Order: sequence, then C-alpha cells, then structure tokens
Amino acid sequence: MRIRAWAIACALLAFPRASAAQVSPFSLDAVVAADGDSGSQVVRKATTWIDVFGAARLAEGLDVRARPIVYRRSFDGKWQTQIYELALRYERPGQVGIRFDAGQFPSPLGLSLLENRPDVNPVISQHSTLYLPVPRFEPGTPMTFLLAASYPLGAQVTASGSRWDARAAVTDSSPVRARPFIGANGQPRLANVILGGGVTPRAGLRFGASFAHGGYAGANEVRDSSSGDRDATVGQVEGEWAFGYTRIAGEWLWTRREMASSDASVDGGWIELTQTLSPRIFTAARYDDQKTEWTMATGAERYEGYRRVEATVGLRLAPTVTVRASYLTRKGYVVFFWDDQLLASVVWARKFK
Repeated sequence: MRIRAWAIACALLAFPRASAAQVSPFSLDAVVAADGDSGSQVVRKATTWIDVFGAARLAEGLDVRARPIVYRRSFDGKWQTQIYELALRYERPGQVGIRFDAGQFPSPLGLSLLENRPDVNPVISQHSTLYLPVPRFEPGTPMTFLLAASYPLGAQVTASGSRWDARAAVTDSSPVRARPFIGANGQPRLANVILGGGVTPRAGLRFGASFAHGGYAGANEVRDSSSGDRDATVGQVEGEWAFGYTRIAGEWLWTRREMASSDASVDGGWIELTQTLSPRIFTAARYDDQKTEWTMATGAERYEGYRRVEATVGLRLAPTVTVRASYLTRKGYVVFFWDDQLLASVVWARKFK
C-alpha cells in the first residue's frame, strides 16, 4: 500500500499548479445491479454490483478519477470491496490529441474491459475472458486468466487522430493476472510493457491490436524458483462495427506463459451481436471460446477447453432502469458437460452532473 500511495502522490505532485481552489467541474455516475439464475447444475449465488465513478477537474485538462465498487461474487456469495480506478488524467485536445494517465487505471489491453460494468454489458453474465480462471498448468503457479479484469498501477500515454489511435504503457502487473487494490495478497510488482493502437476507416468501424510482455509470477510464488520470475506475452486483436441499430464486436488473444521447462499457451476470445429493436427493447448474444495447452512434467501433452453461449433480451423500463433475461449454456474447465441455465437481471444506472 505504501508503494501505491507514493506513486499516486508523485503523480499528483507532477502538476504543482493544480489546487483545491481550481476544482469546479465534477461528474458522478452510479450503477446498482442484481442478477440470479435457475436450472444450473453448478451452485451459483445471486450477484449484486454497486459501482460508482467520479471525476473532478483540478486544472484545465487535468482530472482526478476514482471508481470504488462493492459486489457479491457469484461462485461463493462473498462480499468484496475494491477500487478499480484511482488516477490522474491529463488531456490536450488538438489535431493530434494527447492523453496521459498515471495511477491505478483500466488495463490498456482488451476490448472486453470496456464492458466490465452491468449497464454497458449487453448480456447478463460477465466476460469469461475477464473472470474465468484458466487451469493451473504448473503446480505452485498463481491464478491467472485469459485476460484479467485488471486495473494496474502505472502510467500510460495515448495519442489519437481522426482515424487512428496509439498508446504505450508501463504497469506493475501482467494483463493476465488481476491485482486487487484493497486486500492485496502480497503478489510482487512485476514491470510490464503494453503497446497498442487502432484504425477507424469510417464512423462506427474500428480495428485494433495490442501487445504486452513482462512478469506474471515472481520467483517466490512458484514451486520451482530456480528459473526466477516467470514472464507472459500477450498478443490481441479486436474489432467493432456499429451500423444502423446493430453492433458487432469481438476480440481474440494469444498468450504464452513461462513454466519451469516450457511455455503454456492460453488462447481464446469472444464475439457478440447487439440489435436494438425499438427505443425500449434490444437483443444480444455472445459466444466465448478458450483453450489451454501445456506439457506436463511427465512429458504428456494436456489440453483443456471452454465454450459458452448466451442469448439475451433486454427491456428499458425507464431511462435509469433496464431488465434482462438470458439463456446461457456452457461447457468448460470445471463443468465438463453442457450446463444450461436461465438468468434474469435488473440494472439501475444514473449520471449526476
């Protein structure tokens, strides 16, 4: 916590002209959501999500941003409190716009992270990309994900034009591993470099790609520490196309994670379609696919796969309230059969100015 607090304090001191007297614009929005299921052969608790985001202007182009959340996890029903974002953002508009983030901010890699909130998620379940732990391919390695719902500590610079964008960041954890802001479990801080960019050929159509490399597990966390820290490499492509009342989006990731004697590969991604039928009614569907492959100590090749499909109908009862109903089926790492279930959710979202 001391290292994190010191880094954020340094970022604040980097802008000495900002003062309390200059704070005037302020924005706040809040989301409260709950969902439950029926029919699953796997025990799943009802979830609750309370999410608040606020930003305050410190000076021209300079904001401080924070996003605390409280949620009840579906797999064990335990309540958790976290801070997803606590950072400074400086923006300079122009023909080439520049943005600089410093502190705790959303991972610069991954399209799915942009939907990590119930009001912007078109279906009910959260992205398996972000929350489904992949098999432990080596005894003693920490829990990882295809792409974790990560909000690391670091710094990022983004540049953008009318048809392109590019970014570079240095963070204290790998995109495949989540680092909690509250209740940190002592995982080491391992430097990672992340690069990314995209092109927008026309309005509503964008293609992007990202790359990341750095440590994901420290030598003191693995059973065989003689090989030192373990690195992970991530390559990612994404696309989004919105036209009329239709939106198609998806991404695919290739990841390699070092083991004591070889590498494990965890690849996968998702694609989703959202269709607005009327001002109040919409439908959505998402398909997830993941696979993990590695060589065991015995020399045997191991493969584990995961697939999930969800189809949703949503109704906006009011500008602030949306209800959804879904059919979901999955076959995966833990559930080795197709598990069918029905889900329902209610989401309240409001912006305060």
